[in-house]
Amino acid sequence: MVVFLLGLLLGVVVTMLARAGHGRASRISSRPKVQTPAIPNPPMDALPGHLAVETRTPFFSLSEGAFFRTLERALPPGYRAFPNVRLYDLFLIVAALPPQQAALASLRDEHIDFLIVVLDGHHPVAAIELTGKTVHHAEQRRRDEAKDLAFRSAGMLLLRLRAEEDHTQASLEALLWQHLRPAQRELVI
Repeated sequence: MVVFLLGLLLGVVVTMLARAGHGRASRISSRPKVQTPAIPNPPMDALPGHLAVETRTPFFSLSEGAFFRTLERALPPGYRAFPNVRLYDLFLIVAALPPQQAALASLRDEHIDFLIVVLDGHHPVAAIELTGKTVHHAEQRRRDEAKDLAFRSAGMLLLRLRAEEDHTQASLEALLWQHLRPAQRELVI
C-alpha cells in the first residue's frame, strides 16, 4: 500500500513539474514558452463531429462469455447477472475518513466480473470474481484484499471462483442456490 501511494505521489509530482515547465524539453529549448489559457468544457454544439474511438471487441474473453451464459442459466428465478461492473458504480461512499480515502481511491477504477441483482427493484445481492494465475502477484492480492474489504463492509457476498476450473450449470446452481432463494428473493449468508 505504501509503495502504491509513493508511486502515485511521484506520478503527481512529475506531472506537476512537467506542466510547470521544469521538464527536460523546456531546458533544451531556447524558445519562450507560450502560456495557453485553460479551456472550459466546450458546449455540446462545439464538440467535433467525430471521435477516434472503436468498439472494444470482444467485450470479454471467450471463457468469460461461456461462464456468463452458464451463470445466466444457473441463476434462480428472479435474479439477473451483469458483467464487468465498476465498484464505483456499485458502492455508495457514505463516509471517507482520512485512513479510508486511500483504500477507496484504489477501488475507483476496479470492477467486479459479475454482479448478481434481484430483479424486483434491481438490488445487488452478490458478486462473482473469476480468479486466474495472477492471484499470486502482490499487486493483484492487494486489489483482491481491497475488493474483499469493500464487499465485507457493505455486507454483500463476494464469491471467488477459479477461472481455469470447469463451471457447469449444475455446479453453479449448487453454489448459487445455497445463497440465493427464489421464493424470498433474498441473500442467505
